[in-house]
Amino acid sequence: MITFDSSLLLGYYQAKTAGQAANAAATTGSSSSSSSSTGKTVPSAPWTGKATEPSELVKAALNGRKFVDEGAAQAAAPTISGDYKKLFAAYQALNTLSAIANRSAEKGVTDSEIKRLQAAFSKGLNEVNGYVQNLSTDGMRLTTGAVMTSDKSSVGVPKNNYGYVTNKIYSGQVDDEVPTFQGAVSFTMSVKKFGVSSDVTMDLSEMGSTPRTMSNVVTFFNGKLAAAGFDTQFAVERTVGAERTTTVNGQTVKLPPTGDDFALRIRGDSTEALTFSAPAPKPAVYITTAAGNPDPDKKPETDDAVIENTLTKYGPGTAGTPGTKVFSDTLEGTISSVHKTMTGPDGSLYVLADVDGTTSSQTIKGDQDVALLKYDSAGKLLYARTLGAANTATGYNMAISADGQVAIAGSVAGGLSGAANGPINSDSAGTVTDSFVTLYNAQGDETWTVRRGGMLEDEATAVAFGQDGVVYVGGRTKSDIPGSATGATAGGYDSYLTGFATDIAGTPKALFTTHFGSENEDTVAGIVVNGTQVVVASKEGSEAMLRSFDVTSSIVTEDRTYLNDKEVWVTAPVTYTKSATFTEGSTRDLGTLKGGNLAGLTIDNGQLYVGGSTTNGALDVNNQTTAASGGSDGFVARMSLDLTDKSQDTLAYYGGTGDDTVTGMAVSNGQAWLVGSAGKDLAGQPTVGDKDGYVAQIDVATGAATWEQRLTGKDGYATPTSIAVDASGSSALDIFGIPRGKMEFTQSDKIVSSTSARAGDTFQVRTRARGTLTTIKIAAEDTLDTLADKIRKATGFAAKVEFASSGNSRMLRISPSQTTSTVEILPGKGGTDVLEALGLKPGIVRNTKTDHGQTVSADGKGPIYGFSLDTGLDLTDDAGRKLATAAMTKALSAVRTAYREMADTANGVKRDDATKSSHVDGKVPTYLTNQIANYQAALNRLTGGG
Repeated sequence: MITFDSSLLLGYYQAKTAGQAANAAATTGSSSSSSSSTGKTVPSAPWTGKATEPSELVKAALNGRKFVDEGAAQAAAPTISGDYKKLFAAYQALNTLSAIANRSAEKGVTDSEIKRLQAAFSKGLNEVNGYVQNLSTDGMRLTTGAVMTSDKSSVGVPKNNYGYVTNKIYSGQVDDEVPTFQGAVSFTMSVKKFGVSSDVTMDLSEMGSTPRTMSNVVTFFNGKLAAAGFDTQFAVERTVGAERTTTVNGQTVKLPPTGDDFALRIRGDSTEALTFSAPAPKPAVYITTAAGNPDPDKKPETDDAVIENTLTKYGPGTAGTPGTKVFSDTLEGTISSVHKTMTGPDGSLYVLADVDGTTSSQTIKGDQDVALLKYDSAGKLLYARTLGAANTATGYNMAISADGQVAIAGSVAGGLSGAANGPINSDSAGTVTDSFVTLYNAQGDETWTVRRGGMLEDEATAVAFGQDGVVYVGGRTKSDIPGSATGATAGGYDSYLTGFATDIAGTPKALFTTHFGSENEDTVAGIVVNGTQVVVASKEGSEAMLRSFDVTSSIVTEDRTYLNDKEVWVTAPVTYTKSATFTEGSTRDLGTLKGGNLAGLTIDNGQLYVGGSTTNGALDVNNQTTAASGGSDGFVARMSLDLTDKSQDTLAYYGGTGDDTVTGMAVSNGQAWLVGSAGKDLAGQPTVGDKDGYVAQIDVATGAATWEQRLTGKDGYATPTSIAVDASGSSALDIFGIPRGKMEFTQSDKIVSSTSARAGDTFQVRTRARGTLTTIKIAAEDTLDTLADKIRKATGFAAKVEFASSGNSRMLRISPSQTTSTVEILPGKGGTDVLEALGLKPGIVRNTKTDHGQTVSADGKGPIYGFSLDTGLDLTDDAGRKLATAAMTKALSAVRTAYREMADTANGVKRDDATKSSHVDGKVPTYLTNQIANYQAALNRLTGGG
């Protein structure tokens, strides 16, 4: 006999009938003819009737029909009024946007149609935003953003962190002697405390016969520091080795774990500044490489390449012996390309890259931005600075001054908040590029950015620091740049040179501009400065040209009256470069490159070096120490700075029988390093991968290659993209993973430095529906603390602004200050929105309470429904189309939720909170009561009434 617990079956039927009751209540609420106990009529929802075909919605939108139309919504449902009419109008607009998003994701849609769909989609999003932001409702509220109890930023500003953990030094057992610690190993640690510097020498030979294990070496270090009276300490950072298993005859067998990984941890102190050095340093070579198969599926029409950018540090190499690899790190995946690397006077490394996504927690506003990345000599990222372009930007070159200032230059299209603009820049809403240059101080804070161009395309491709604070920028342009002493020549791109300086108000000023070039395509490849002399290397047509200019600047001291940060007018003297004049000097034509390029220009020990690649084996440079090998070869030429005396000429070619290119050059103490793509038979070295890169160190005086090495990478493909050499960058410090120079424990707390926000970016706040919007503008000196004050004041202190911590970052958290306070946060207007850069969500922040089991706003003004729309949704790529489709689905779901809850309220249905969301209060219809009675009677018959 089969038995069962009758209570289970009864529970099933009761649950089933409760669900039917819920559906019945919803159905009742959906009927236009039904009335609640309050007497309010609930109209039928537009999604329950005959729907307009999506194709018709798309067609109407492309033909210019309004997205939001209350009249059309009422015509479709004549009985609607009040909040229902407004909700249905929003639904129709969102439904049309959803149809557009779905259409863009269909197969066979052409690029031209995608552009039309994107234009209509953006127009619709703006319409919905404008409509909802100015909507007056009775019993509910809408927002195009999110509905939150607090808005916590996802992007932070770094906190001071007086600690440092090195990369892995050794893998093995805790009591192993570390092989690299053996022999003569020492470094010096300079500690500055209360203005007094003292050197502590860490010479491992002083350990005598004590085994040089990680713990023993750390004990030795700490003993030396304690004896000198310092609080800084070392510690062992240990990562336990991973467990391993294998399968033998179907059984899992546990293997000994891998060795533990060991590193050093430095526990610093806020009163002690640390600087590291080591005896007998040698050159260090930093190379960035793009690696990966450019066409994995062998179909040129598909974009399936996955390229990795790596940064590798090598110690010095010798003939036949590769340089020692100190570290090799894969750069963040959002770095799409690296254009330049340089070492700074403090031993750090700067990388200029293009990025297509969030980099080091800094979001980007458009499709591509420029990032300046600073690393220490051990490969640790110290900071990232993004330009903050609204559309797209490319960084082509950079320069570093003797005092640590950094200038980057490139091109920008679209908006760029906070930049000093030239008189006739391109439309900020267009796609025509302008040149830009940004100056950073030694701490990495932006001093200024200038955007300057002509009527047509132009871009800055070279930059250099001169005397008297002048920054020289060179590039190419298709039209005259304002203020030029000479007009652009006929042809495509022509070269230009501009001098900038900081004026009395601290803003950039163009001192002069001149054009030069040929009737063919021209571009500037490099600029160097020697006192008042400025030398420009350019490719003019196919010719390699060097041009000299003499610049005389005028420095003055004048009084400036301004409003200081305490809002007090003060007058103070300012010394600045007021003007400059230039005269053209010598020129030198090195000959045709025959399809080659210029990859570098620098001054070393008072002589000029220029490098690149060419198929011309007879460049016009005397004293050829190494002949060309055929095909495309690299070359390094050394000559006099006056460009006329050829007695100091030296020319060395480098290459094999195949075609070799040069993508970067660095020079130090008469030695030149070239990197590029390697052809076959390069220096007789065998091929390593499918497409190799190379690095070669050349003694220019003799033409001999003192170190040469083929490079490979992911999928057997590698293309070196830049190279930098630090003459003192390789030493015993590499053994310990400690960076040379001053250890940076503190970071800038400025918002414009720590995020992609720019001075002049904005967002808006208000404290009631349809209330006056107050704009909050980011200033160049703003920190989280000053921004928090701005938010509090702008909301009349309705916003409670606090700080939260996540790792080593401080973040904002905005919540209502009172139980009934409500704060709406909206994007900035005119392309200046800063919310994404700050990691804040647009929407309404309010407190909540529970009313009859339903979570509602504590201000008593009805529920709030959020669409969570992003006005930057993009239909031009697959990822964007998927995001847009999902966003529309979510927004439409919010409308349905609002309708259902409005109908429940009108019909007197009271809902429990989410933990009891399937339970519905209210009178159960008679037919459901009868069904329950029938189920109970049947159970009684089955169980004998038990």
